[in-house]
Amino acid sequence: MRAYLLLFSLFVSSMVAAEVKTTVDRYTLTAADTLTLTLETPGQLEQRPDLQALETDFHIQSSQKVIISSHSSASRDVRTRWLLQLRPRNTGTLRIPAIRLGDAISTPHNITVTGTRTAQSQTPDRYMNSLLSQDQVYSHAQLLFTARLFQQKPIPDAVSFGRPELAGALTFTLGEPKRYRTNRDGQSWHVLEQAFALFPSSTGLRTLIGPELVMDNQPVPTAVRETFDVEILEPAHRNSQGYWLPAERVSLQEDSPTPEQLMPGESFVRQITLKAHGLPADALPVLFTADSDSFFAQRDDVSLTENMTAQGLISTRTERIRIEPLGPGALTLPPIDVYWWNTLAERADHASLPPIQLEVAPPALPASLTDSATDLAPAQPDTTKPLWPWMLATTLLTVLLATTSTGWAYSWVQLHRLRRLSQAEGVAEEQRRAQKLLLSHQRAERNTYQALAIACQQNDAEAARLRLVEWGQNFWPEHSLDSLEALCEAARSQTLDFLVLDLDHHLHQDPYAWEGDLLLEAIEKLRSRRSHSTAPEHTETDAVAFRVAS
Repeated sequence: MRAYLLLFSLFVSSMVAAEVKTTVDRYTLTAADTLTLTLETPGQLEQRPDLQALETDFHIQSSQKVIISSHSSASRDVRTRWLLQLRPRNTGTLRIPAIRLGDAISTPHNITVTGTRTAQSQTPDRYMNSLLSQDQVYSHAQLLFTARLFQQKPIPDAVSFGRPELAGALTFTLGEPKRYRTNRDGQSWHVLEQAFALFPSSTGLRTLIGPELVMDNQPVPTAVRETFDVEILEPAHRNSQGYWLPAERVSLQEDSPTPEQLMPGESFVRQITLKAHGLPADALPVLFTADSDSFFAQRDDVSLTENMTAQGLISTRTERIRIEPLGPGALTLPPIDVYWWNTLAERADHASLPPIQLEVAPPALPASLTDSATDLAPAQPDTTKPLWPWMLATTLLTVLLATTSTGWAYSWVQLHRLRRLSQAEGVAEEQRRAQKLLLSHQRAERNTYQALAIACQQNDAEAARLRLVEWGQNFWPEHSLDSLEALCEAARSQTLDFLVLDLDHHLHQDPYAWEGDLLLEAIEKLRSRRSHSTAPEHTETDAVAFRVAS
């Protein structure tokens, strides 16, 4: 009976272990090398594998989860794969133990480590064991790095971490350092931990150098910095607006109530907030860029905030836009769409706000016109009186009718005069609104041109592409520009077409080799040509507005 139970338990354990496919990229390596352990199981699992037993003989340099989905005409197969980058702690024959992944257990493997470890980053009573969220990350996406120092003796309060180094990356320190105690290998250790968020910009295989230990603002000479290999991937998606937003979560909301009805001349403020997990604040795009003939929009304020959390960087962009209708009737504010790349689900996504419908009431008539219309109502004769009173009333009515006719003629003349004045005031108001709208576009064009000039002078190809589209939207407000192709169609300049193609080529090949002096020179020629061609037109418009106002 015991033999049957033993055979049954071995069969069940082999079935459970077979559910996790375990592979390593090498079985023999030197003490300075790393190996990749791959765990794959059916289904989509959210929980992380239990790696505590693995840390006995290996440093876990990075871990990455990948969801693999395949479709066929009859079924859909989903698998969860974990890629672990390991570095051996010791030499000799090391064992990768069975690892629990969900309800399944992986198969153990034996690894042979040869040679001797040089440039030890640890001593028997102190070592570094930092963690990297993943060894593959998209350009401008968030990469989390957790520096950890293990020491048997208490760590002085004066000891801290510097910053990790990754070429072309923006680095943020997430919160304050943590100090705690833990047990490992039957021993008690003091741990100093600090989290960082990095946003790489260049692509290709890069080396991340861990932070150095600092004590009293001086580096600790005996501590050797860790190194990690990170692959920076090209952007996976380009939206119609031309920007690339890799984030974990993005939300878009409106924080201000919208009035149901407006009177002519009234305005209201629309407040919109964009919140992104895993992006710096200056990477968030402009939210409200719509131009319309039915309303005038001006951005009153833009606020950017960044919140450092243990899970990464959370940024918000809040815009306050003042909107003033230009006439009575129905007013529609267009929808707002933000397209982004979901780094958790590995797919394109978008956040949006629906269009808003408003009603603008027509202007009220003056009180003098209302009183005149009331006075024009004819009087009704009283037929119940005798004949002689009726004749007297007829005489009085005749006199009253003549007086009323004279008053009506006077009222008609006054109404005609008020109508002419109202038309003149309407024309003057349209001129003032047109002048105000023109000045707004000119002011926005100057601001966006200054930003474009800075990007060209700094030879920043990515920033120049974004600023070029923003400048074109204000330089040609009559066109709907959302890409470089639309800008070239509006410009109708062969020189600008060639320079835009050159910019696009460098963005995909080598953005650091791009030089922006020729593009800036072409933009300056377009602006100079516009100023010379529109100067007489502006003078005539101002003269007409002055004559109407007078």
